[in-house]
Amino acid sequence: MASPEGQASATATTASPMRPRWRVIRILWMAFRILMSYAIYWAASFALPARTRVGWKTRIHQKNAVRFKQAALSFKGLCIKVGQFMSARVDLLPAAYTDTLAQLQDQVPPAPFSEIRARLIEELGAAPEAVFAHFDPTPIASASLGQVHPATLRDDSGLRVAVKVQYPQIDQVVECDLAALRWIVWVLAALFPHIRFDILYAEFVKIVRQELNYIVEGHHAETFHKNFSDDDRVVVPRVIWKHTTQRVLTLEFVDGIKIDRIDEIRKRGIAPNAVALLVAECYMQQILRHRFFHGDPHPGNLFIQPGPKLVFVDFGLMQEIRPETYRGVQKMILSIIDRDVPGIARALMDLGFIARAGRIEEIERMVSFFMERYRDAQPTSFQRITIRQIAQDLAVILKTAPTLQIPNHFVLVGRTAGMLNGLCARLDPTFNIIELAAPYAKKMARQDRASFVSSTREWLSTLIALPAALRGFLDIANAGRLKTEMSSEDVTGVLTRIYRLLICIGLMAAAGLALLAVWILG
Repeated sequence: MASPEGQASATATTASPMRPRWRVIRILWMAFRILMSYAIYWAASFALPARTRVGWKTRIHQKNAVRFKQAALSFKGLCIKVGQFMSARVDLLPAAYTDTLAQLQDQVPPAPFSEIRARLIEELGAAPEAVFAHFDPTPIASASLGQVHPATLRDDSGLRVAVKVQYPQIDQVVECDLAALRWIVWVLAALFPHIRFDILYAEFVKIVRQELNYIVEGHHAETFHKNFSDDDRVVVPRVIWKHTTQRVLTLEFVDGIKIDRIDEIRKRGIAPNAVALLVAECYMQQILRHRFFHGDPHPGNLFIQPGPKLVFVDFGLMQEIRPETYRGVQKMILSIIDRDVPGIARALMDLGFIARAGRIEEIERMVSFFMERYRDAQPTSFQRITIRQIAQDLAVILKTAPTLQIPNHFVLVGRTAGMLNGLCARLDPTFNIIELAAPYAKKMARQDRASFVSSTREWLSTLIALPAALRGFLDIANAGRLKTEMSSEDVTGVLTRIYRLLICIGLMAAAGLALLAVWILG
């Protein structure tokens, strides 16, 4: 567990617990107020001069960013997670949001130590001062689900450790937040039946509930540590299982500079663009070699040591890449690098992005359009894209592929790719992950191909399955029913903006309906 250098100790206490109904209502009311401010702007801005329009929009961004930050600090729970995710998206969101919400990495108010102490006694069977040689009651980090305290083991090693303790009653808080989201998803699903919001919601629920089990997180950390045991550029803390339970996780203590503190990184003589390259290479290893990746790369979970070395903490959000998914991802990466439009279309088909029946030629035209438009764009350039441009792009997508959905096993992949894009854009504004990672990706893919050829069993199974696969493919092709779907994060990033547009439209209706429904059914 890393300690961010120069981080001020938080002293605020947690907000008083509120009744579940009121928590849901307050979250939905906050969303409604934010979205209505933009709805009013969009409705009135056409009649205003350009300078007035820009100033008004800037003030709205700043006001809503502060409003969201204050609400997140008050509500905690999943609201903190959403804010941290938004703070990493400098490629999509205005600076007012990313700069303001970045404070959620350091300013999350911790729970009173009396509550944390009671939780430790409940989980470890003794008071912290009896379990550890030293236990600091002041946390070094506070997050959405728990907080971290430095401590020292009682054994002969005297090892410094970081003890992550889950907040009391966080289970109930998470359930309230999921209830609020469930109302929103229900309305969105009714408004946009061709988008499987139910799949997105179900996968999100599974991910969040998995994060509440620190035993699972410990095993994730152990696997991640083993995967990078031969790479001294990547630092992963060891798990201290003796002092780990479902709600308490004890890890080796490691130091580092928080990855978004660019000035501090430079003062240590570390080039930020070298850090961006290291991050890209590390994730290429995770995807193309280990097939197991860290799914929460926000700045509070990544630290830098001289070298540079990349330190990972918080292993609650991890995902294994299935063999069939891995082969599709490999094809996708190499096809994007090589600008191979037919290859991208075939990779999308292999990955199982199934929507409405469509012809392969139409999918290739759609892929070609977005490759030409966005492949070489720098992440920060996405901020300049207007709602009108998004609407035009949406029209193109709906014309060629009227139905789009993301398979549930790709929800975390898309989220991770988006956060990495924003993070690396901070480190290097000219960053283009495709060009930066191309040589490394090709090398890893070639190595994997060699391994594939040498594996007789897999080779034979592929040959056996090939006739049936070809027969099915030809039957579908002859009938003109080839199925595919596009994922924004895997191809260009544009569907993230379109998804955001759909949410903006749907949530205005969702918030109002949900408020009424909570009162009627609550």
